[in-house]
Amino acid sequence: MKPLMITAHLKNGFISRNPWAPAIDGIVGAVIQRERLGDKEFCSPAPSDLKPVEGLPFERIEHEGLWWYAASSPIIVGAVGKERRYFHRRFDDHRERHLEHDKKVETTKGPYKAYRLYDVRVICRAIRWHAIGDRAEIDRCVSKISQVGGKRGSGFGEVLRWEITDDGDPRIARGHRPLPATLMERKGAVVMPYGLVPPARVHQVECVMPEERHDER
Repeated sequence: MKPLMITAHLKNGFISRNPWAPAIDGIVGAVIQRERLGDKEFCSPAPSDLKPVEGLPFERIEHEGLWWYAASSPIIVGAVGKERRYFHRRFDDHRERHLEHDKKVETTKGPYKAYRLYDVRVICRAIRWHAIGDRAEIDRCVSKISQVGGKRGSGFGEVLRWEITDDGDPRIARGHRPLPATLMERKGAVVMPYGLVPPARVHQVECVMPEERHDER
């Protein structure tokens, strides 16, 4: 395995709710899991006992019973700026005519709950990750990915091309990513529950989170 620099050159930026996504081990992990499970099972609702994706083509690091991959958080290349994109759900008033007259419509919980949420659109030229891994296998996996980040169904995160080079920085690959709080100095850092391995939404542990990083190269 070699230190690698992996770059996704983008058409119009990408959508993310936090500065630590999208993760390159998550992107590669999704491709490999789809191949292992098949389309039908992969696209089915996730089971409650969803397991971490093992055997990815990245260096594996272990510490006190925990493990993760040597793959950095995303680094923004050629950033122009960020914008919040709000989206809402409100009770559709025309449904009232179909309800019993004495029935109260509950909009603070349940199926008619109203909400106002937002995504962050990062307007940039590319996303870059540093990793230690198998270049050929990583290249094979990412070549199947045409979009990254959130709201892909709305056209965001379109990848124009992938580029992988052998000039990755091992320190960034191993250090610029969420790491167990038991391993890192907490002073002045953001500490929060986060997934060490893909899928990041499960098997979360207390992590020290890296600062957002930019690269103009």
